[in-house]
Amino acid sequence: MSEEESNRRSYHSPLRRQQQDITRNQIMKAVAEIINEGRILSFTVKDVSDRAGVSYGTVYRHFPTRESLLETLYEYASEKVGQEFSLKSTSIEELTHVLRKTAEAFEENFTILQAYTMALAANNIQPSSRRERDRKYLEMVAESAPFLAPEVAGQIAAIISHLHSSLTWVTLRQRFELSAEDTTDALTWAIRVLIQDLIQQKGEA
Repeated sequence: MSEEESNRRSYHSPLRRQQQDITRNQIMKAVAEIINEGRILSFTVKDVSDRAGVSYGTVYRHFPTRESLLETLYEYASEKVGQEFSLKSTSIEELTHVLRKTAEAFEENFTILQAYTMALAANNIQPSSRRERDRKYLEMVAESAPFLAPEVAGQIAAIISHLHSSLTWVTLRQRFELSAEDTTDALTWAIRVLIQDLIQQKGEA
């Protein structure tokens, strides 16, 4: 490859990547809209391409099945919220502060979050990023309270993971009609109580 060809490829790569990101966003937003309309069990790849305004081949090349679209929707929502990143260097004692920051992203991306929580419930999808996030919660609990039996640590980690999730956020906002602020306060309180109990047990151990 000549130097001129190499420079041309380097020049076009960022533009190509930008266009790919734009197309992906269009597709994911289309999936979310369709799911929120109650069509989670009946939509097709063609429905998504029509709604997104892109060709069927473009969608099919990357997402050949409904399942692949739904799995990617979860990853897309996680990117929007940034939960994985926020947990990388977080201790369990700092989790309530993380929740308040994450709550802003939950509210900003409520339509996406509502769609993918419906998708998870309806299709029993188990994305790898969610399993990784659950593992991080278990590590936090084990490091904070090493005196706990593994099964007890697992139970506590599961509760904290559920509380600090978009599923719980959407449930409180939609089913119980709590405001964004009230939802954040309720979840922060619940997680803080769990953490305080762990700290107290640690002091008594």
